[in-house]
Amino acid sequence: MVCCNFCAWSQGGFSNQGTEFWTAYMDHIDGASGGSGAQQGGSQMYLYITADVNTTVKVEVADGSFSQSYNVVARGILSVAIPASAFLDSQGQFLKGIHITSQKPVAVYAHIFARSVSGATLLLPVNTLGKSYLSINYTQLSNSQTGQGQEGKPSYSTFNIIGTEDNTTVEITPTQPLIDGKPANVPFNITLKKGEVYQGLSVNDLTGTRIRTLSNTAGSCKKVAVFSGSSKIAIGCQTANFTSDNLFQQVYPTSSWGKNYITAPLRGRNYDVFRIILSDPNTTVNLNGSNLTAAQFTGALYYEFNSTQPNIITADKPIQVVQYAVTQGKTINCVDVAHDVGDPEMIYLNPIEQTLDHVTLNSTNNYAIIDNYINVIIKAAAVPTFTLDGAPYTTFTAVPGNPVYAYAQIKVSSGVHHISAADGFNAIAYGFGNAESYGYAAGTNLKNLNEFIALENPATQTTQTNGCTGAPYKLQLTLPFMTNNIKWDFKDGTTFTDANPVVKGTVTRANQTLYIYEYPNSKTFTTGDYSIVATVFNPVADECGSYDDVEFDFNIAPPPVSKPSFSGTCIGEPTLFTDMSETNGVDIKTWLWDFGDGQTAVVQNPSHTYALAGNYNVRLSVGNQNDCSDISAAIPVHIGAKPVADFKFSAPDCPAADITFADQSTQTDGLITKWLWDFGDGTAIVTKTDNTPFIHTYPSVGNYVVNLSVSNANGCTSAATTKTVMVHELPLADFTTPEVCVDDAFAQFTDKSTIADGTATDFTYLWNFGDVHATAANPNTSADKNPKHKYTEARDDYQVTLTVTSKYGCTYTKTQTFAVNGNVPKAQLEVLNPNDLCSNREVFFKNLSTVNSGVITRLEVTYDAVDPASLRVYDHPVYGQQLRYTYPQFTDGTRNYNIHVVAYSGGVCANSEDMLPIVLKAVPLITFAQAPPLCPDNMPVQITPLSVQGPAGSGVFSGTGISAGGLFNPAQAGTGTFDINYIYTSQHSCADTVKQQISVYPSPTVSAGDDMTVLEGVPVTLKATAGGAATYKWSPSTGLDHDDVLNPVASPSENTTYQLIVTSATGCSAMDEVNISVLKTLVIPNAFTPNGDGYNDLWEIKYLTTYPNNTVDIYNRYGEKLYSSIGYNIPWDGKYKGANVPPGTYYYIINPKNGRKVMSGSVTIIR
Repeated sequence: MVCCNFCAWSQGGFSNQGTEFWTAYMDHIDGASGGSGAQQGGSQMYLYITADVNTTVKVEVADGSFSQSYNVVARGILSVAIPASAFLDSQGQFLKGIHITSQKPVAVYAHIFARSVSGATLLLPVNTLGKSYLSINYTQLSNSQTGQGQEGKPSYSTFNIIGTEDNTTVEITPTQPLIDGKPANVPFNITLKKGEVYQGLSVNDLTGTRIRTLSNTAGSCKKVAVFSGSSKIAIGCQTANFTSDNLFQQVYPTSSWGKNYITAPLRGRNYDVFRIILSDPNTTVNLNGSNLTAAQFTGALYYEFNSTQPNIITADKPIQVVQYAVTQGKTINCVDVAHDVGDPEMIYLNPIEQTLDHVTLNSTNNYAIIDNYINVIIKAAAVPTFTLDGAPYTTFTAVPGNPVYAYAQIKVSSGVHHISAADGFNAIAYGFGNAESYGYAAGTNLKNLNEFIALENPATQTTQTNGCTGAPYKLQLTLPFMTNNIKWDFKDGTTFTDANPVVKGTVTRANQTLYIYEYPNSKTFTTGDYSIVATVFNPVADECGSYDDVEFDFNIAPPPVSKPSFSGTCIGEPTLFTDMSETNGVDIKTWLWDFGDGQTAVVQNPSHTYALAGNYNVRLSVGNQNDCSDISAAIPVHIGAKPVADFKFSAPDCPAADITFADQSTQTDGLITKWLWDFGDGTAIVTKTDNTPFIHTYPSVGNYVVNLSVSNANGCTSAATTKTVMVHELPLADFTTPEVCVDDAFAQFTDKSTIADGTATDFTYLWNFGDVHATAANPNTSADKNPKHKYTEARDDYQVTLTVTSKYGCTYTKTQTFAVNGNVPKAQLEVLNPNDLCSNREVFFKNLSTVNSGVITRLEVTYDAVDPASLRVYDHPVYGQQLRYTYPQFTDGTRNYNIHVVAYSGGVCANSEDMLPIVLKAVPLITFAQAPPLCPDNMPVQITPLSVQGPAGSGVFSGTGISAGGLFNPAQAGTGTFDINYIYTSQHSCADTVKQQISVYPSPTVSAGDDMTVLEGVPVTLKATAGGAATYKWSPSTGLDHDDVLNPVASPSENTTYQLIVTSATGCSAMDEVNISVLKTLVIPNAFTPNGDGYNDLWEIKYLTTYPNNTVDIYNRYGEKLYSSIGYNIPWDGKYKGANVPPGTYYYIINPKNGRKVMSGSVTIIR
């Protein structure tokens, strides 16, 4: 388990915040870091100290071995390392108590940790300690005891008792034998000095061990601090491999136990284990609506159960409920489960009678914590006031079976968090990682519910545990018995003994009558911290004697000063209220806003929306942690009515047209001061400060939603008023003008106007003919779609205008320049190339036609007067314009052509002329046969025409790879497709050009491979390569398995040269050769006769000389080498060192190499 640091405040003076604390460095399985017996690096102990104001603290060990003072910053965390010398490593008494004192109240937490074995606790201040305790532990089982841990020694169930005063007598009744031999259930007494610690250890669960102080000679019992835990423990389903952790918690005095508990599951775990501890065996306990039987309790002490749901636990006598986190990896049914992370932890829960109203905590990610959580139990009515880090948090779930309460399991990030509410709540903080956990109460309230002192406010007839300056208070004492003597000690030297106290009232709580007494006089306190002790006579004496000390620590502070503020005063909008109150050093915890309209709020900074405009008086009442309150004077809030936005706009609405917008908004509460216009066309919103009409233009057709909102001088803004501006299509005016001359009867104009929305049939027209000579009978304007007009003067600068208006009023105007031509045209053409008139070429003409005024509007040319098909019409010809015409081609003689020309300047104004004939010459006609494709290694080929028609002449070739005479060389051209041009020119310079293509296909590539030497009878694959080949052919085929594949297997019996020819798909081929040398099998004679007769005188080995670098070695029967050679060009002659060796058998080793294995055997010399 890993520690989380907290700072908590209760509603009274019995919280975990104080000025004096005691703790101890409890036994840990790994010993202390740096101390004797430490394992795996040992454990360490740290204190974490926090406060809500700056203060100083002092930490010391009771034996004087350590003492150090520190400064604590408000809301910060101070970490203090405790020395290893304070570690308690065995059972017994040790002057090793750790004492913490401070000038101002602080909250303290202790943390004992090692690698994956750590535990922490909230510390209780001395004023909340008691005189009677029960140790609360768990069934002691650990992986250190089963051999699965690394410690190799037993773990112990543990309790520590720390004396807060000298001569403190403690009675201990262990429920299990202690390791020093003290038996179970047999009380024994010890006497402790101030700061002395007694540590009890057992191999069994010490839950229920009773610890109480006894009266001394002075007749009173003294307070002690008690801690429970384990040096290492597993909880839940134990299997062969389970993780364990240490436990370390300060025990609550039994006097602070409660009768009502609500639990919430630990988030992220499969289940939790709970124990209900009895303070009295004769207690009736109800769990989730059902009473538990006495037989269900172990040893009349505790009831244990597993749970995955919230639980409601009630009792008729005080009980303690403990929640345990379990060892990871198992479900509630002890079935293995993946991805479950966590480790054992023990958390003492607080009853709902003992609550806090705000807590500051620090969730840690140390020691591999993955997820951090906070569980909160709170009254459902207070949920709206609950905040996390200053922000409302209301994701609570009703407690099943008790909807008065709600719970939350809040996942938080690591770091400091603050939770608060207007009413009290209980909270625990915890987190889990792999084999890691931490968890304990976020804070606690430890009031003795049956015996306590409180401040009574006579004005309100209520009690409180802190107070305000200037207020008179009665001191009210509540006791569970009647007394006849009360001694009041104000700890300032003032005492008062009431020898005959009077019961002021009674109250029944859980079937027990409580008696209320009062200090006889009211007291008014100044700012500060106070302590009061009431020593009362108890008619029923116990082990502590006949007198009880009832202690009361409280704080007096100035009341807060309520100061409300607000913003936003418009009807229908939230008005934001802000608390600006002065705290005077004590945090404000409650707010009550009265909005003056019958509505209220209890959060610090609410928002409120008024239903009606008008004037309201708002008040804020605030209450602080000391239950001091203040109510503000009424502040006037005027909620203004909103203006009503309205506007109008002009028509027609056309693209790019100016549209006038005019404001028509109204207001009943103040002047309108701002107008926000959104024109719905993507342009920026326009802000105006007056309502003067203005112009806006839309660039294109569409429906535009215009929004106007207005604001008045009070800052109230209207709802937006929306209207749609429909921008219609513009017509597109267009028309055609006629071609007329001054002699024509009229000019006919034709409308070509269009519109995209298809409403052209609704157009209206206005024509202006631009004629200054117009008359009433021949007007200058017309409203016709296709009007006529008679012009009386030949001019080329008439301006004719058409204005078209759509059905929606959108207009468009177009103006064109119009010419009325003269009435005397003259037709004339000129031949531009009279000396280059070949029948296969265009003839070029130049237009020289004219008119006395204006322009020629049309030219009709018949290029062969006897052939109507040769007519060509040219509209709007330009003077000097070039005209072209191609006549039919012919190959013999010449042809004459007459040309007829007509020029027009209008409908009736025309002139025709006949030109002298032109003479065209014949041209040759050449044809070729298609040239076949070639390969690069083909011989050059001669290209010749297939036929020549027409006049005589000469021709010339051009192109890649071809000579002027037509010889094409494929090797010179290279591979590819080439254009071959042939121009044949006749004697009178008329020519014919013929173009054809010839292709040269690429030759394949081939390599037959490197020459090889092979062993006779050993096949070898020929390693030929080729590119672009389609077929293969080897020759000779002797010795090949195939002769038509690229890589045949060769087994020639003789030296052979193989030739490979590869042929591409287009028929081009390439060739290469490879030589195969065959090493034949050696023929080794087994005898020879070196007797000098010239026959068989040498040991000749057939074919051995063909094996390069072979070696031959010959030995006699004694292993002596007689002959050795590299190569065998000179055979052995049967001699050794020049002398004949004797007849007999000799032994040889022949290494032919070249892939042939070493050969050995014998040879016999015969003489």
